[in-house]
Amino acid sequence: MRRGLFTGAVMLLAMACGQAAVGADPTPSAPHFESSGNADFDAWRDDFARRAVAAGRQPAIIGRLLSHIEPDQSIIDLDHRQPEFVSPVWDYVNNRVTPQRIAAGKALKASMGSTLDAIQQRYGVDADIVLGIWGLESNFGSATLAYEAPTALATLAFEGRRRAQFEGYLMSLSQMVERGLATPDELRSSWAGAMGQPQFMPDVYLQLAVDWDGDGRRDIWTDNADVAASIAHYLQDRGWQAGQPVFDEVSLPDNFDYSLADGTTRSIGDWTGRGLKRIDGATWPASMSAMQSQLFLPAGAQGPALLLHPNFAVIRRYNASDRYALVVALLARGFEDRGGLVHGWPSELGSLNRDQTLELQTLLNGLGYNAGAADGLFGSATRHAVAQFQGDQHLPADGFPTADLLTRVRARAGVSVAPAPTQAASSPASGASDDGPHGLDDEGIRALQRRLIRLGYLHGHADGSLGPSTRRAIRAFQRAHHMETTGRATTDVLAAARRARR
Repeated sequence: MRRGLFTGAVMLLAMACGQAAVGADPTPSAPHFESSGNADFDAWRDDFARRAVAAGRQPAIIGRLLSHIEPDQSIIDLDHRQPEFVSPVWDYVNNRVTPQRIAAGKALKASMGSTLDAIQQRYGVDADIVLGIWGLESNFGSATLAYEAPTALATLAFEGRRRAQFEGYLMSLSQMVERGLATPDELRSSWAGAMGQPQFMPDVYLQLAVDWDGDGRRDIWTDNADVAASIAHYLQDRGWQAGQPVFDEVSLPDNFDYSLADGTTRSIGDWTGRGLKRIDGATWPASMSAMQSQLFLPAGAQGPALLLHPNFAVIRRYNASDRYALVVALLARGFEDRGGLVHGWPSELGSLNRDQTLELQTLLNGLGYNAGAADGLFGSATRHAVAQFQGDQHLPADGFPTADLLTRVRARAGVSVAPAPTQAASSPASGASDDGPHGLDDEGIRALQRRLIRLGYLHGHADGSLGPSTRRAIRAFQRAHHMETTGRATTDVLAAARRARR
């Protein structure tokens, strides 16, 4: 639909609302919806619509956005799903910092000419950093957005885990439509409701999207200048320090205390006093001596060492991931024809998958090391617990998990690991286990899955299907509770899971 027609439709809807209100209650009524077939969703939608209208949103727009939709289970699954295998940092980086992406970024940079320079001058953000984010978020606009923002946001609001957050996004989306800022085609989004080439949530769009070319639209969908300026404005708003680097690769002295890579910021002057040097041999300018930076060992003591400066943290505000920020910075180097990291990745060490990480967390917690929630994701709490264990074992306390480390933790916890037996396939018509005389039926499997989800061993939904994910969760539970590691869904395992505490 053309924007003019869409804007006209919005105006007619608003006029109709105004005419209907003449001589009536000054508070407009909420829209009415046809049933979606999900009574719980319908109740939430009716309640949200009433609250949205009471907060000043136009009933006709709320009605148009939320009519003829139903919660999308695939979105809920994506929100809850954690990867069965968390790729090593070197795979994450190498799969994204590719010659093809660097070439595409260079081509876009050349085609935009002086526009990027002017945007950099206005906001103080390096144009190559802007391009790095652009390339990761939407592959410079070529990525397909498979969802509709109203459905995505309504689904996640209804699901309830972050209801207030996603209801706020829906309010902002309504404002975008009320003001004619987005056409129906432009309401396509990621599964989380992020829109346009920079993947902005609706509230961020309203606050920070930029009309760089002055055509009256903040077009983050098709206008490259608006896209670049919007990303730059976001980073400026989040505290970007103009002219400062994102990170420096460093070399460490012999017998370095790796526990200092714990996320604590210290001045560059302090770090140099501890023997850190830029890996290219250059010295930091005196003006940077007081800058507060932290040491980052993305692959442990045997990988590259990076001194992260405040601008690294600014990139993380776009996406709260160290890996993401590192890729953005490395892409920027590629666009500038600068090299990547000098120190190679220690790929020979291997990496733990999610189930192994979950087992590591559970065992460390059992040994008195606070690894945080056993969720299979390697966060800061787990990193600190690993470093403490390594220090107690007189190992380099770099906080990096390896297969050898898991073996040491298992030995310390007194856990022996038996190979998982080959399992017979379940009947296609049933998820029931074929695990011997004490195997669980469909309902028993669902009960076990619900308990494993509650205990943090399994992510997703209790569907009664005894697939690979459930088998792995059972084995992880059995190892953590000193049971024979079979992966079988039996009455004994269900009883033990019911006795276990989080």
